[in-house]
Amino acid sequence: MNQLLIIGGKRLRKLVTGILAIGILASFTSLTAQQSAGYLNFKDLSAQIKSMVQQHDGVANLESIGKSAQGRDVWLITLANPKGTPLGERPGILVAANFEGDHLVGSQISLNMMKSLLEDYSDNEDIKKSFDEHVYYFFPRMNPDGAEQFFNEIKTGQKTNSAPYDGDNDGRMDEDGPDDLDNNGVITMMRVKDPAGSYTIDPANDQILKVADATKGETGMYKVYWEGLDNDGDGFINEDPVGGVDFNRNFQHAYPYFQPDAGLHMICENETKALMDWVISHRNISIMLNFGLSDNLLTAPNSKGQLSNDRGLNLVSFADASISGASKVGMVSTRSSFGFFGRGGFSFGGNRSGQTQQSAGSRRQARKPATTYNKADLSYFTKVSEEYKELTGLKKAPILRNPQGAFFQYGYFQYGVLSLSTPGWGFPEIQDSTSKREGPKRGASGMSGRGPSGPSASKSGIDQEYMKYLMANNVKGFVAWKSFEHPDLGQVEIGGFTPYEMVNPKADLLDELGQKHADFVVYLSSLYADISIVNTEVISHGDGLFRIKASVENKGFLPTTLQHGVVSRSVAPAMVQLGVQSENIISGDSKTNFIQRLEGSGDQKSFEWLLKGKKGDKIELKVHSQKGGTDKAIITLQ
Repeated sequence: MNQLLIIGGKRLRKLVTGILAIGILASFTSLTAQQSAGYLNFKDLSAQIKSMVQQHDGVANLESIGKSAQGRDVWLITLANPKGTPLGERPGILVAANFEGDHLVGSQISLNMMKSLLEDYSDNEDIKKSFDEHVYYFFPRMNPDGAEQFFNEIKTGQKTNSAPYDGDNDGRMDEDGPDDLDNNGVITMMRVKDPAGSYTIDPANDQILKVADATKGETGMYKVYWEGLDNDGDGFINEDPVGGVDFNRNFQHAYPYFQPDAGLHMICENETKALMDWVISHRNISIMLNFGLSDNLLTAPNSKGQLSNDRGLNLVSFADASISGASKVGMVSTRSSFGFFGRGGFSFGGNRSGQTQQSAGSRRQARKPATTYNKADLSYFTKVSEEYKELTGLKKAPILRNPQGAFFQYGYFQYGVLSLSTPGWGFPEIQDSTSKREGPKRGASGMSGRGPSGPSASKSGIDQEYMKYLMANNVKGFVAWKSFEHPDLGQVEIGGFTPYEMVNPKADLLDELGQKHADFVVYLSSLYADISIVNTEVISHGDGLFRIKASVENKGFLPTTLQHGVVSRSVAPAMVQLGVQSENIISGDSKTNFIQRLEGSGDQKSFEWLLKGKKGDKIELKVHSQKGGTDKAIITLQ
């Protein structure tokens, strides 16, 4: 059983507050050792990859598809038996991770998946068959520059790469980043007592803040900021940190125009462009599996084709709200917004600087990108989601964000394949009979703003649930509030959630997670469309006339293209071609025919030709599917 489930199976006591909670959560001296052990920097990750490939050079190949802004390789590892059908003609699965710089768990799971597949290749018939007939493409660390920040002396939780960005629209780059005021090695938050504030202590846990609800007689008493100083004297704290571009906001679907961290334009970075150039030249990719901060595996799209809502932290959102107006100067249209993920993260209503996606005029004219899944494709996502939870033992997603410009969105909506996204780990189920509060509902828009003073009280984050997870699993992901004399704000308290624990589990889970996901990816390889020629028949009518009948069957589970692949015209129809001169065909089907979509599980389409020929002639019949392989049959006229 998965360790996550074993932990989740423990009987939990009621969440406590005050001194006991502080004692459990404030023990922070071993945080760096706890979090870093098992997680690899770029040098060590590269060394392990090279050693692994060298040991299995018959079925593993390593190449770099490009360089990061700081000169690090973007590694591609290809796993397959090179003998037989050329790799580019086989159905393949792409596994990509670490688009967000802080999501290192995806890199580690990818590495452990590859190790598991290679170690079991000789003895596991399913893996051997998959290596012989299919191909695996692994991109374990798409954002090596952002990931490297994890190993810095001060932990900021940076999601972006190192590309400079003017976060406050003042003509300067990266001049007001985080400051470790309490010298504990992590950047957290500051809360300041202020009667003009929007936030109050949550009665369920005095370490957590909530929006004061006037309808319940609650009065705001705190303001919240990121830990740091106003280094550039513009009235905002930490509004212009180092970097950059969050790669899972830089791809060409539902791209968040003009928003911080999304880049100057789609595919504007070396790394994302290198990946897109490679993907576009490899149309045999049939399935994509992405590790990141969005999910359609633990919770499949619902009956309307919608993804589940964000699962974020209010406290992070409140800190983001303090810098929501920093870039308003010079913008065509502005509005306040509040998100759960700051510091290179994501905001619900727009972005942390208040920039909207487009002007009102362009919004009226533009066609919005599709963000709901085609109903004809939903059963495939549901089936895969059920199997994923069964194989991995994961049940409940950790912190998530709604996707905008994410690579897995491109994979489904633009590239047209079964494109899956998962954080790679999950919270254990924690039952607390004292809490009647429900989490965000599916389809909700997330936390909306009510102006610069703070977010609306109508939506709630998962702060309480996350605190319970930290305590139940002895994860040091929260720093208890401690007084500090701030040079500008006066008396403040520094504390709150720590950056990397939000999105990465303890390192001792990584090996098992890798094994579970290796099992899952082998399962995925069993789903490919598998096109073949069946039921061939030749009838001689005399005088050199012959009738050829044949059927094309999809023996695989998936169709030759998802329905959205048809809509987006991104997947080529399957081609059926008879190897004769066109003038020799008297009637029936054409020499070359196309099947737009052939369902899986034995669906067939029949063809028939009346042609001129000679007895004994051998004619090749060929069928090729971009996602379902190729088959040939030699038909003898007789």
